[in-house]
Amino acid sequence: MTGKRAFIFLLTATTVFAVPGAPGQTRDLVTIFFTGNELGSMQPCGCSGGQLGGLDRRYAVLNAVGPQNRLIIDTGSLVPESTEQNLIKFSIIVQAFAQLGYDVVNLTEQDILIARQAGLLDGLSSLFNCITAGSPDDVKLPAKFTKKFTLNGIVFEAAVVTAETEDQISRLPDLFSSTAAGSPSAVKILILNRADAKTVATVSEMHLVDLLIVPSQSEDEPILVSDTNVSPLVISSGRLGKYVGKIQVIFNGAGRKPRLKFTSVPVTEDIPQHQPLVELYKDYQRLVKDANIIERQPRFILPGNLEYIGSKYCKLCHDYEYEKWMTSKQVFIPGLAKQASPDNRHANAFAALEKVGSEYDPECVVCHVVGMQYQTGYISPAKTPELKDVGCENCHGPGSEHLRSLGAIETSGPMSTCSDCHTAEQSGEYAANEKQYFEKIVHWREPVSIVRVTEPNRSSK
Repeated sequence: MTGKRAFIFLLTATTVFAVPGAPGQTRDLVTIFFTGNELGSMQPCGCSGGQLGGLDRRYAVLNAVGPQNRLIIDTGSLVPESTEQNLIKFSIIVQAFAQLGYDVVNLTEQDILIARQAGLLDGLSSLFNCITAGSPDDVKLPAKFTKKFTLNGIVFEAAVVTAETEDQISRLPDLFSSTAAGSPSAVKILILNRADAKTVATVSEMHLVDLLIVPSQSEDEPILVSDTNVSPLVISSGRLGKYVGKIQVIFNGAGRKPRLKFTSVPVTEDIPQHQPLVELYKDYQRLVKDANIIERQPRFILPGNLEYIGSKYCKLCHDYEYEKWMTSKQVFIPGLAKQASPDNRHANAFAALEKVGSEYDPECVVCHVVGMQYQTGYISPAKTPELKDVGCENCHGPGSEHLRSLGAIETSGPMSTCSDCHTAEQSGEYAANEKQYFEKIVHWREPVSIVRVTEPNRSSK
């Protein structure tokens, strides 16, 4: 079980007490909020309605409970890999965690590597408490964090301990021995960042913890994995900041084991934004622009010396189609949370980015321009203005040879399909509404099936 990283949260009462009120009355004592697997997701892309997430909206969720009654933790994996853009993201995310009031953040080995590359490793502990397990010898970060709560004269202590190896996990009883772990008021929570069925079974068979939090595989929402009547409760951590895990510790009386109530809180669009975090995201956008990352993106070579030429050249022979593409109206789709604005038309797609300041973010731009992944494709608003917006060559392929041969040579790949950009992350309302979305882009006279337009690896018309 080497490489299995764990966090142990011990919440224990240090004095005996009685809860005022009638027998059976419950009272919330402390709330534990947890997030994990941020993976660089600071904001939903905003290209469709009903999207979840956003660090600026998370503030209202966490601050629904006062600092004296809460513990906020993050289990790590702040960004997915070490790239120039992710180094910028890492810096912004850790600043956001400080503003959000995180008590403790675990740094995985990847997080430590990126923090060091960004020149931030030595300063992280000034923003929030850091814990880690199995860090390099030259990184001196603690393996334990504690926080005390005093509520109505009663003192509680939250102890956070990290363990990584099989040997460390086998010694979990020793890790609890310095606290009042035997108290019926104690709540023991173990969080595994890398967990398989065998590890979960091993921990469960120890009969030591009450709650086991495991990493999500593909689920964005934290979910209860185990039966509610089985101890320990097993909960997945969630990802991408779309939800916040919430555990309320509720005591039913002196000497009685507390009850744990788990819910997941969706970070929805109707939650108010925290303005300082809105400004922090704007800082990120400025940093990405100033670093000129978009112009230095790696680009593939197009086959057969093909080149992108821009939609205006298509107008020479395809005037009807061009005008329909330019002037297409939005189509009202019943039931959608948010209707597309005129700026979300393909012919004016780049304006949607300019409105929100994301026109220099390559992760956003790629779906709003022509051929950014390829040589001769989009570079920047100044250098390739003719390739802004979702144009003819997105779906029909580079047009240089088609133009040179006056139409004798058909266009060929690479060609995009609808689902390349209308993914669950970027366009959650696309699924089950393909027909209505398809109606928005009809710009030809002859009938064409939706399958022909959206199927992968199709041939040019």
